[in-house]
Amino acid sequence: MAATALDTLRGSDSTRWSNIAGAKVLSDQKRTELNNLAGDLLTTDEGTLIIFGSLARDEYTAGSDLDWTVLIDGRADSRHFEVVRQVKERLEGRFGKPGPTEVFGSLVFSHDLVHLIGGDDDTNKNMTRRLLLLLESTPIGSSTSRQVHERIVNVVLNRYVEEDASFIRGNRRSDRIPRFLLNDVVRFWRTIAVDYANKYRARGGDKWALRNIKLRMSRKLIFTSGLLMCITWALREADGSDDALLAPKIVTHLTEWTRRPPLESLAMVIHRHAPELADEVFDNYDAFLALLNDQEQRGHLEKLSPEDAYADADFLAARDRAIKFDQALTKLLFEADPGISSLVKTYGVF
Repeated sequence: MAATALDTLRGSDSTRWSNIAGAKVLSDQKRTELNNLAGDLLTTDEGTLIIFGSLARDEYTAGSDLDWTVLIDGRADSRHFEVVRQVKERLEGRFGKPGPTEVFGSLVFSHDLVHLIGGDDDTNKNMTRRLLLLLESTPIGSSTSRQVHERIVNVVLNRYVEEDASFIRGNRRSDRIPRFLLNDVVRFWRTIAVDYANKYRARGGDKWALRNIKLRMSRKLIFTSGLLMCITWALREADGSDDALLAPKIVTHLTEWTRRPPLESLAMVIHRHAPELADEVFDNYDAFLALLNDQEQRGHLEKLSPEDAYADADFLAARDRAIKFDQALTKLLFEADPGISSLVKTYGVF
């Protein structure tokens, strides 16, 4: 197996970032278990069982839940609901129920993900499913399921790039990027932040402290990966291609990005553009995964109220790690590399 960017950054110390490595091993085991449990339920080329969250990101730890969706890319069929019922029956006894937001654990049709981008019909649920499909999803099942997943991802990306055709083809700037997609990535991140505040009110502070740390760490990682997914197109080596070939080349770049977990994509960018930040980024993320894998600490944070959090040693230690992670990402985006900082300043705000 070829060395990953994370492996390259680890160097000769195989124990470096052991919690990240351990979560990857556990994720592989759980995906195999999932495949054995439910991989036979969708065998046509019109549907696939897709997982999201920590398991899709190679970050599964003790206490992680399982977010999944049955995604259909074909004709409506009353039997689809029977498939969803069977998936629930097989998975919930072993992995528990998906989160209470109703974004996962249900039947989704690709039509909504592709055609309802923006506008009143693009609900928070639809946008969340679409962006997570691109930023942290993995199919479960046969090669046919993987083909369905890749086909839907490709169609969604083509929609983003086609809508951006005037900017991509209509000028000669060397820093052209898929702005339509980037705008949706930013909208997704801001929606996560707003929904975090809403959940605090709606749930009476339940699990507030743990959700606060996750927002600062794993949710921020997803956003940063999505931002880099878009701007790294402009950091590639120019190949002199005719403008007519730009759109398919951009889709290929984006598709390749969707095949990697966010941590690995971030490691690739850091290895190439800012290797001096590796410790600051991955030491703190490794500590975050260690916290999630410690059932006692995790349970403590789940029960910790907002009123008590800022006097709690465990929460303050986790918050300090999150602040350092944020500072490292800020250096990556604004200081470490002039090419990255120029693109972030040009497209990341306005």
